[in-house]
This record gives sequence, structure tokens and C-alpha cells, in this order.
Amino acid sequence: MERAQRRSGIESAIKARGADVYASFLLPHLRPGMAMLDCGCGEATITLGLAEVVPNGRVVGVDIEKDSFAAARCHAASTGRNNLAFTVADGRQLPFYDAAFDAVLCHSMLETLGDPTNAVAELRRITKRSGVVGAASVDYGGLIIAGERTAGPRRFYDIRQQLWRAEGIADPNMGRCLRGLFQQAGFGRVEAFADYISYGTPELIMAFARDRAKECRDREFRASVARHGIASVEELTRLAAIWAEWGEDPAAFFAFPWCRVLAWP
Repeated sequence: MERAQRRSGIESAIKARGADVYASFLLPHLRPGMAMLDCGCGEATITLGLAEVVPNGRVVGVDIEKDSFAAARCHAASTGRNNLAFTVADGRQLPFYDAAFDAVLCHSMLETLGDPTNAVAELRRITKRSGVVGAASVDYGGLIIAGERTAGPRRFYDIRQQLWRAEGIADPNMGRCLRGLFQQAGFGRVEAFADYISYGTPELIMAFARDRAKECRDREFRASVARHGIASVEELTRLAAIWAEWGEDPAAFFAFPWCRVLAWP
């Protein structure tokens, strides 16, 4: 029963955050037989999809959190996906030889680092001269929020950005910096662009609103926000209720941009 629940959980996560959406910009550049790295893979839902795209190749998922890809490892074993491996490592000091990989993905990682320049240099070092690196980071400057009442949701994202900066969790505007980072690292060719991830169906809107309301009620989130004087527990309680109302609004729509780069050494 527990194994079935774990499998169902990882399959749901793959559907919500899979390679077909979050790595779509890199997929056309991948070929069977490639050696590939997913740097900062987290729960490895994208990594599992990448392993399907490069059959007879090798995909390595790397993350600094040793327990993050446990479910993905089990899923890969149960489905016979034997071209996939995982390693615990810091993206700023990767345990691989120079020019070890044909392709590299770095999604949602650079914004979490105080020194992303070092990580980008590492990505260039471990990529073959004929290889390609794809990186993506969110940029909260491009949020789109629609509906009858949007002040509450916008306030929530203001709170989240202030908290990220206060605690050094992430840079909410890293996306716009990607092209400059990769140019400065010495990549020979860098292409930058942005794509939106959208929530515009009743099911997606409800799920999104429910997750944000849950975040407003999260004990650790509340304590951190209050500790920095960003918002009170009472305000977060009101915002949780506002998110629930927004999720019922037939005019509600949410979209946010992922800034992306493709870079060739």
C-alpha cells in the first residue's frame, strides 16, 4: 500500500512538473546516446523525463539535498529505467571531469545561490565543446494575475519576495540576469528568451489557489514572515481566505514567466 502511494505521488509530480513542459526548450537539442546532467534536480521529476529522451545514453541528476530524489530513484528502478543515476553534490563544485557531458539542464537552481557566477562557470567546465547547456529561472517581475479581486494575491507575492530576499532563499528576479551570467562565463553563443506557465482552467485555478492558501497557513512560513516584520499572522490568515475566494472566481487567471537560456561553449 505504501509503495503504491509513493508511486502514485511521483507520477502525479511528474505530470505536474515534467520535462515536456519545464525542459521543452532543451529537448530539441537532445539525442539518443547523449551523456546528460540535470544540475539541481530536486525531486528529479524533470530528470525522469530526460532519461526517456536519451535512450542508450546516460542521465545524472545532481542535488545538494540527499533525500530529494529518493522517490524518483525508486520510480526509475520499478520502471526499468537503467540509464539514470543520482549524485549528491553542490552545483558550484561538481564532481565530474572537464567536458564530461553532451548536454546540461539547470532549472530553478541559479536563483537560490548567492554566487551563481561560480555555478555557471562549472556548467561550462563540465560541458563538451560541442555540447549545450539549458538553464531556466523564474522572474517575478512578469507575473500576470487576473480576476475580480487581485490585490490579495499580489500582496502574497510581495510578501514571498520580501521573505526570499530577507532569508537569502532565492532571487525572485534572477530570470532577467541569465543571459548576462552565461555571457560573462565565456560561453561562445547564448540565446535568451522567456515562456509563460499558465493556470487558466477551473481545475488548475482551484489547485493553484488551494496551494497558495495552504502556504499562507503554513506554520514555518508564518513564523518566518512575522520574524522579519513582513506581515502578521492575521494578514496571512486573511490572505488564505482570499486565495480560496479567488480560486472560485470564473475570471481568475494566473501566469508567470520562466526566463531561459541556451548556451553553447
